[in-house]
Amino acid sequence: MIFLLPGNGLKAPTACGLWLVFAGFLLQTACAQPVSRAPRSITLQYVLNQALLNNRTLQIERINPEIARLTLATAKGYYDPLFTTQARHDNFSDPGGIDPVNPSSPNVGLALRSDTVSPSLSGYLPSGLTYNFSGNYVHVNGFRNGLNVDSYRAGAGVSLQQPLLRNSWIDRPRWTIRVNKGEVKVSELGVRFVAMDVLNRTGQAYYDLVFAWESLEVQNALLATRETFLQGILKQVQLGRMTSRDENLARSQLGSVQISVIAASNLVALAGNQIKGLIGSTTTNWTEELLTPADRSILFPEKFDVATSWSRGLTRRPDLLQLVQKVENAEVSVNFRLNQLLPAFDLIGSYARKGSSFLEVFPPDTLPASSSTAFDEVRSGLFPSHMFGAIFSVPLSFSAERANYRASKQQRAQAQLLVKSAEETILREISDAIFNVDSSAARIEAASRAAQFAQEALKGELEKLQAGASTVFFVLQLQSDLASAQTSELLARRDYLRAVFQLQFSEGTLLDQRGLVLELK
Repeated sequence: MIFLLPGNGLKAPTACGLWLVFAGFLLQTACAQPVSRAPRSITLQYVLNQALLNNRTLQIERINPEIARLTLATAKGYYDPLFTTQARHDNFSDPGGIDPVNPSSPNVGLALRSDTVSPSLSGYLPSGLTYNFSGNYVHVNGFRNGLNVDSYRAGAGVSLQQPLLRNSWIDRPRWTIRVNKGEVKVSELGVRFVAMDVLNRTGQAYYDLVFAWESLEVQNALLATRETFLQGILKQVQLGRMTSRDENLARSQLGSVQISVIAASNLVALAGNQIKGLIGSTTTNWTEELLTPADRSILFPEKFDVATSWSRGLTRRPDLLQLVQKVENAEVSVNFRLNQLLPAFDLIGSYARKGSSFLEVFPPDTLPASSSTAFDEVRSGLFPSHMFGAIFSVPLSFSAERANYRASKQQRAQAQLLVKSAEETILREISDAIFNVDSSAARIEAASRAAQFAQEALKGELEKLQAGASTVFFVLQLQSDLASAQTSELLARRDYLRAVFQLQFSEGTLLDQRGLVLELK
């Protein structure tokens, strides 16, 4: 059964009436299906906000910056100081005697116990400097060579190594950190690009929904007109003024419109499901809820300047800025590989202080040594030692380093070409979008005039039919022409609004133009 809206002319029904018609139509065509709920009205701003918050693709993309930041933190961990300490207790003895392998070496009997603590703090600075602060404490007591022994030794020192050529202004850790900083920016720009893409598709899907409902309204209005027209023909047939051929023609055209209503109803449901998918709907049964747009295709066509849009696109498109950042990363790699072509020339130096307290006495005396004496000597620097020097090393061929450097330059050239290619693509996309905007605006004006003329032509043909100067065929044809003209105008309006969305996406201004803020952690 097809539900009709009353009316003699081909006029769009009200939104509330259409909801009831469409809900009733679904009940008739899906007999065993559960009762549908009333359509839920949604605004464009609502669906854009929901897509920005809940779209699954965007939620997945949002994780990438956090991964990139954690990767950067991992790279920075290279400069975390490493504290190491070793504590041990040794108990060793030797019976003494002559070693036949080395008979001149003193071999005395001993039984000693020792406690050793060796702390150290080492690490790297961003300048490439390697540092190591170390200390040691050793206490030994026991029996050696017929004497009781007690000994304390303490020491503290620092050693440094600074590269002057290779690994001086950049080394592998600094290279990794700089590249990872760039990757954080790339990932954040990636989220922005995906957000804009999702919003672009959501906005266009919203206007598809608008068009689906308005197209359904046109078809329902045509259906109501055809039904009323058929009733009039039936009365004329009863009066003998028209024939069964006229009746059959009217019934045939009525059936054709019924098919169009079914197709238009299906497009309404599909357009709603498309939006639900984009905004991350968690509804368990999507078929139970219809969406109807609160914002209809009311528009005020405007002109866009190509040069201004090009300038915006080349400075604000996130995907282009991603490629620019990749060029910067490639430049960092070139600098690193260039530095690796230098020989290694490192300055080294160290400074240390030592102290001790040592006693040997004949048994049974066991006079202890003094640990404080050993530490006092370290503090006073009575026994210092220092060293400075240089380490020089150079590969004989640099074959690997030269190959890596040439490869890095090729990668940089490739990254630069990708930027140029993206710029050309963006300029073309913006140009195409502006052409589509202008073309759609012109189509709206032309289609509006066509619909007015079709309305007037239908009115005139109905008057002729009443005067017996026309036929049912011509009236039915003009009814179809009017519906087609109205649909063409709606389609042009939809295409215009979609083209504006596409232009804002191509410019990289979609978020700002729609008053949306993308928050990144």
